[in-house]
Amino acid sequence: MRKKLVGLAMLLAGINICAGEILMGTTTSLDDTGFLTEVSKVLKEEKGVELKWIAKGTGEALELGKRGDVDILFTHDPGREEKFIQDGFGIKRHPLMYNYFVVVTNKERDLTNYPKDLNEVLKKISTENLTFISRGDKSGTHSKELSMWKTSGVDKNFENYKEAGLGMAKTLNLTSELQAFTLSDSGTFLKVKDKFNLQEVTLNEKEPLKNIYSILELSNVEASKKGDIKIFVEFMNSDKATEIMKNFGKTEFGTPLFFVGK
Repeated sequence: MRKKLVGLAMLLAGINICAGEILMGTTTSLDDTGFLTEVSKVLKEEKGVELKWIAKGTGEALELGKRGDVDILFTHDPGREEKFIQDGFGIKRHPLMYNYFVVVTNKERDLTNYPKDLNEVLKKISTENLTFISRGDKSGTHSKELSMWKTSGVDKNFENYKEAGLGMAKTLNLTSELQAFTLSDSGTFLKVKDKFNLQEVTLNEKEPLKNIYSILELSNVEASKKGDIKIFVEFMNSDKATEIMKNFGKTEFGTPLFFVGK
């Protein structure tokens, strides 16, 4: 009987060790698309680790990491991520997957004679004072949008340039309601485009709009969390996670919402 009790105690102890929990700071796009819901389900089933997350713009997510309010980050702003590590807040960056940024507008707008060059599209929006909704929240998408205006040399300080201060899905909804333009990650756009009656502005070059998502390991985390963080990072670099990335959204949209690589 004693041997049975000891064996049961050891089994329960093993379950407790495996069934850890980590809190991640992440972007609204990974939440809005449902990608993290799928990842967390498989992670729990296969590794016994519970993944919870706080979805913010990348800027706010990085601040959560700096303050030690989360255990790990999953964001999409390479420049700020690298600085985050250089400043001593992170120890390693794992680029895992990407999609593309897209310029979108209400489906009722006639885009027949619109230019196919990004800089020319921005120039048209500015000079004609068309409504443009900026995330305005220091997110990765906001950061990319600001760099687009700067690179193009087009003045964004026109009357109908508006800052929403909202997450991606809510910004897309507002863009549709106001028949405006905005910049979105392609994953969230595909997820909500029919619901919000949106269309993509066709451009002739995608590579400058590449949108890379990376996991950042933090410098200061609780010792009790390190084992579960290691399990999560290894899982996200595994063949199983690669399959999730390759197939997520493919059946519903005819294309995955994310692509493996960097």
